[in-house]
Amino acid sequence: MNENNSHNNKDNRRTRYRILWVDEEPDAIGFVETGRRFDLEIVQYRSWDKARTLLNNRFETFAAVVLDGRCVINSGETPNPDFLYQVVRELEAIFAQHEELLPWYVLSSGSAPDFDKTLERISMGTRSAMTDDWGRLYYRKDSDLQDLCLSIRHAVAKRKDNKIKLLYTDTFKVMEQYFPPDARQTMLEILVALHYPEESHNFDPVLYYTQLRRVLEHLFRASNRIGVLPLEVMGSSDKINLTNSSLYLSGREVNVGQGRFVRYGKPGDAVFPPVMAQVLKNILVVANKNSHTLEVAHQGQAAVQDYYNSLHSNNLIFGYTLHLCDVILWFGRFAKKHTAAQHHRSYPRKENS
Repeated sequence: MNENNSHNNKDNRRTRYRILWVDEEPDAIGFVETGRRFDLEIVQYRSWDKARTLLNNRFETFAAVVLDGRCVINSGETPNPDFLYQVVRELEAIFAQHEELLPWYVLSSGSAPDFDKTLERISMGTRSAMTDDWGRLYYRKDSDLQDLCLSIRHAVAKRKDNKIKLLYTDTFKVMEQYFPPDARQTMLEILVALHYPEESHNFDPVLYYTQLRRVLEHLFRASNRIGVLPLEVMGSSDKINLTNSSLYLSGREVNVGQGRFVRYGKPGDAVFPPVMAQVLKNILVVANKNSHTLEVAHQGQAAVQDYYNSLHSNNLIFGYTLHLCDVILWFGRFAKKHTAAQHHRSYPRKENS
């Protein structure tokens, strides 16, 4: 095989993203060619009716949508000043039907009357909320092609992540409120590998057991912050006593030293009910309950590595991660009720005199 063929084969293996572009004018600006340099396959349609049909029928094949500021809605018509208003409403309906948002952008010369007002109107709601993930809404044809391609690349690379966050919306909502970014990233990486194994060839399950343990450490810290896990049970901020924390939240008595035993609430009370408490215990056992955030448990990792080498299956890490999703959900609901009760006790209702 000569060098050129080898190079072409490597290039063909690169992931290319298909982008739907709706613009009735010929590609004088070189958008298609610019897109190729960013591994974007720009598919141009010159009317919205044809583009809409294609998007509806082959939704999964497209990664983003780019719209002209003033284009043709139906074939044979002239460009419509209300093009963006109508198309954006229909895009939202298509996204709802397919239960997924695609990044979308406006690429225009910006010369249409009231163009700024149009942009302001269509950017409201979902599009405005997605600016951090997708990039800005409007790009100029004469100067912003590369910036647009960079924004699209950045946004579509997160498509799998966004699907997982949508699929596990309730879990990630709790994590957004009580867990730091590194804990959320751990859960996201494992769940992406579970649902998209074809794109996770480098996923090493052994590396994630310690990370799961750290997610639980953050759960115990959150329990302390809302006032249900005493510091004397949890331990210092850099070395958490995982076993005691788990036992306490499960309604068990915990020895805190010098013959003192403490428990959560009254006998029979618990943050986690029996089934959830057992799930929590199982995760801690496999994720090395005797280590803490600043240590790497080599012995525990060796045991997990032996298990993986003998079976070559990711089901164990996936199973514990799904169990942990339930633990996080339960904690979130408990924390909401607990915080509301604390607020009610702090601000009792005034009785009518």
